[in-house]
Amino acid sequence: MLIEAFIMQIKPFIRKSLIAALAVMLMLLTGSCSVERQLAAEFMKKKEPVAVLLLAPDFMYKYSYKIPPVDNFNQLPAEVQDSLLFFNSDLVQYLNDSSFFNAYINGLSRGLRQLGYTVYREASTGDFINNKSKAMIVNLAQLQLEEFYDSISDEASYSDEENYNYGLFITALNVNSWLELSHLNQNDTAKRVLYASETYTDYFDGGFRYFPLTGEVKYYYTIDTLTPDQVYYYASNTGYQYAGYLFDYLLNSYITQHMPDKSQPIQPYTYDRNSGMIRKSKGQGFIELK
Repeated sequence: MLIEAFIMQIKPFIRKSLIAALAVMLMLLTGSCSVERQLAAEFMKKKEPVAVLLLAPDFMYKYSYKIPPVDNFNQLPAEVQDSLLFFNSDLVQYLNDSSFFNAYINGLSRGLRQLGYTVYREASTGDFINNKSKAMIVNLAQLQLEEFYDSISDEASYSDEENYNYGLFITALNVNSWLELSHLNQNDTAKRVLYASETYTDYFDGGFRYFPLTGEVKYYYTIDTLTPDQVYYYASNTGYQYAGYLFDYLLNSYITQHMPDKSQPIQPYTYDRNSGMIRKSKGQGFIELK
């Protein structure tokens, strides 16, 4: 009886302590979010750096992993394998480096201008250097294309007894980007390397169809095959998207650098170009390589 009475007395104390602890944690979290949003507002007001110079490499690396129908392929010398893989590709052997870079950098430039930056291209390097405002060089240091087969699978059931499966392969293209950032007219002179990857694929649409009169099940599909012109179009969209990634990287770097007492932000933020609002980020943009 004494033990039960003791427990009954201590339960309210534990409950109150837990509530108090949770309230403190909530206050700390809310306060931290408030600080982060204030810093985000500061970054938007300053809009630094002001100018950006965009640089592209002279060539891109192009690989194909589509194994050709050649006997004893794996026993061939490595250089012969690479050559056969390249010329068995449906895309990379036909992609022009200059056309790809032009589309990519144009999209990046369009996105950065929309975000309020003054953008310079390589031909205007002299004007960029003479700009006395805080600036940044964005060098697309390396770009890599990887062509491969991606698998598509579908499944359906029209009774409790039998499942139907269908699989096929479509062409996919990985676009891997490494960007080097260098600041001008600022105290921060460190060079940073950012990485991101996008995948383009054939457009696929398909599904099972059941014919109740005959009991047959057939699979119908259509494939819109990737072409070089479509790849250039997607490259422009990727550049535009990466302008937003770059802005978010600079935004979150500013927040991290100016957090009080060397505390860390709870989560990253993103700028929604459509609404003009700063939101909590649920995705991943650039990865900073250490």
